[in-house]
Amino acid sequence: MKNLVIVVLMLVFSSVAVGEVSTRVCLADANTPLELADPNVPFVYRDIMVGTKLTIIVDSNIAGSWSGGLFIPGSDREYGVLSGRDFNDVTLDWEGSHFDAAGDKAWVLDVNNMIMSGFDLHTNNTADIGEWFILDYKATNIRICTVDFYDYGFNWDIPLNSLEFSHVRTRDFNQDTKVDFTDFGLLALYWLRTDCNVPDRCSVTDLNDDGIVDHDDLMLFTEYWLDKTE
Repeated sequence: MKNLVIVVLMLVFSSVAVGEVSTRVCLADANTPLELADPNVPFVYRDIMVGTKLTIIVDSNIAGSWSGGLFIPGSDREYGVLSGRDFNDVTLDWEGSHFDAAGDKAWVLDVNNMIMSGFDLHTNNTADIGEWFILDYKATNIRICTVDFYDYGFNWDIPLNSLEFSHVRTRDFNQDTKVDFTDFGLLALYWLRTDCNVPDRCSVTDLNDDGIVDHDDLMLFTEYWLDKTE
């Protein structure tokens, strides 16, 4: 009898674990996953440059009605921005931010107050298994920024998990969305300059803020060689 109870409990808990709505973070192409800083630590992602654009996709392996949201807490809003797609000013729905699998009554509503800024996400019983929602994220200032993911079926006030993004200085010095030889040329232009003071910092090529453009800055620069911000 005891063994039978254990088996039943295992089946119950496994069935709960199978069905879930979750997030996936990708680069701006909405296809290439953003790597974790440590494969063993979920939701904490590798450093990205200020100006980098990402996509956050909400998908599900269950069908039916669901409500949740993605929000940046008020204390972090100056470091990152969430954006929806294709706003309909009649229905107040960000139509481009929900996929067909979210159903014909899906709705994405923006929320912006002193506590948080982001989006409520809703499906109804026409939703199917698959990708439901997509939001864009942009790193705007240096620091760690969190994006809280809520599943209102679990809790309205406490996020199910928090996505953590660490923002570092851009290596895209000419702001053409990629780190390449043009940016290397700008770093070379200021090579061994010792007067790289704020606010310009030798056109921000002094990446470690020590007042000189040298090998330390070159090493920091090469970490993002050929990376794109969009």
